[in-house]
Amino acid sequence: MGFMKKILVISDSHGDYYKMQDIINERYDVDYSFHLGDYAIPDYLMSDFLAVKGNQDVHSSFPYFKDVEIEGFKIHLEHGNNYRLAFELENYLKEIGCDIFLFGHTHQKMVRKINNTILLNPGSLTRSRDGDKGSYLIITLEKDKEIKYEFIEI
Repeated sequence: MGFMKKILVISDSHGDYYKMQDIINERYDVDYSFHLGDYAIPDYLMSDFLAVKGNQDVHSSFPYFKDVEIEGFKIHLEHGNNYRLAFELENYLKEIGCDIFLFGHTHQKMVRKINNTILLNPGSLTRSRDGDKGSYLIITLEKDKEIKYEFIEI
């Protein structure tokens, strides 16, 4: 047997505190909850999340970037409006040196693997640009460095 950790990842909820709380209450089985920015609510309402600020979170005191390590997995969080994502992606990923790179901003679900890094975007909780439903992501970290993910549409 080995460890298994579940991570809830939300991005671009744009002020819908109640929808975020519904998901937190529904996904009580997760070990961690991340928000990738553009929550557009006061910081004190974000206590359920490890959060980074997005371009809409001008008054937030959260950082623009956050690196965390969970059971040996290096995970990078940012909103996704960093120009290096568009123009210097491979070099940027080498500098960060993470197993999982999480970002939002585009309002589109995405998964891509570059070298040893998996890039994941949960899409937008409230303003999808790749369908008519909002979405979030559940990541499961398993033994032997196995990463599973599931996009949940709401």
